[in-house]
Amino acid sequence: MTPETICDALRRDILSGRFPPGSTLPQGDLADRFGVSRIPVRDALAQLARTGLIALVPNRRACVIEMTREDIAEAYDLRLMLECDLLRRSIPRMTRDDLKAIGYALERSDLEARQNNWAEGDRLFHTALYRPAGRPRQLAMTERLRLSCQAQIAVYRTLPEQTGQWLTDHARIVDFCRLRAVEAAKQRLKQHLNAARDALLDRFRSS
Repeated sequence: MTPETICDALRRDILSGRFPPGSTLPQGDLADRFGVSRIPVRDALAQLARTGLIALVPNRRACVIEMTREDIAEAYDLRLMLECDLLRRSIPRMTRDDLKAIGYALERSDLEARQNNWAEGDRLFHTALYRPAGRPRQLAMTERLRLSCQAQIAVYRTLPEQTGQWLTDHARIVDFCRLRAVEAAKQRLKQHLNAARDALLDRFRSS
């Protein structure tokens, strides 16, 4: 089993809530689970740390990222700036093939929305929306922020409980992209992200 395979499995575990925020990921336990030595586990954890899903502490422990209310608010403020800007840049550059890829990502997101791997469908959809902007560094920053937020969402189950509205937002954003309605698409995306932030913060307060 390769570090990449282990990394993918752990990412799914975190985003499904199996390892909630603050959980430790002992290398020895993971090596036993995957039937490998600690070396590929260590490499997998390093890959995972670069995505923002876990933190590596000095004594070689790995912990799933745990965000405070202030961290969550800041992350969504940054996401609003970065993602709305990416969408603004993307729409005028979208080709027929881009719109086809976005349509496919929307269908996959719809299919996976009520399953444990909902986060992967959501990631693919937003990545397809923003890729035409041609801003790989900005897209990577956005992806890191999204993963950190999704690790928190997984344990509170906030977005999966609002699947209907979430999918409606996705569909409307795609409609606006096809119409080249930049401002309308940006406004719907802003509402989409604000609703996700508010739902997560509300659940955070009541926990």
